[in-house]
Amino acid sequence: MNISPEKFLISAKSSAEARVNEIAAASDSVLSAVEHLTALNLNTTRAVLDDAIALGQAVAAARDPKALVELQIGAVTPALQKSYTYFKTVGSLAGQAQADVLKLVEAGMSQWLQSVIVTLESVNRNVPVGSEFAVKALKTAVANASSAYEGATKVVKQVSETAQANADQAAAATVEAVSKTTSATVSMFKSAA
Repeated sequence: MNISPEKFLISAKSSAEARVNEIAAASDSVLSAVEHLTALNLNTTRAVLDDAIALGQAVAAARDPKALVELQIGAVTPALQKSYTYFKTVGSLAGQAQADVLKLVEAGMSQWLQSVIVTLESVNRNVPVGSEFAVKALKTAVANASSAYEGATKVVKQVSETAQANADQAAAATVEAVSKTTSATVSMFKSAA
């Protein structure tokens, strides 16, 4: 084979630089998600404290037990809706970070496979007579591995999207059911008064 050490070093250096750039991009994506999550947590904590103070003031102002029960029951639905929104946002942030990292991994894998194919082409031109079959088998193996990776990636994406959609539907139905039940309970207390 006629691959000079200089060519090999240049190829290895460019490959290493590409991997470092991919890691830096993945780190940026993850850090961005962490920043968004931190801001979400701070804002949610602030809103929960504000709601708790408002509920405490309303409870202190309540004059009869029925009004107190109505306040407590009435606080369930907004708290549940806020929790649902919070967890949906957290899931969205995590999903976006996962998608960004997956794109980077896929791009890196694609670049790596292309470099393997180019290397195999170079080897194919410089192999001794009779070993073309081995190089062709290697090319086929690389193509099959690439195809299997792409298929697995698509299946994982579909499963993840389906699970997320089902979880969103179940959570929305739960929030709606609790909201209706809470409204009915509050109405029942008001009519009993």
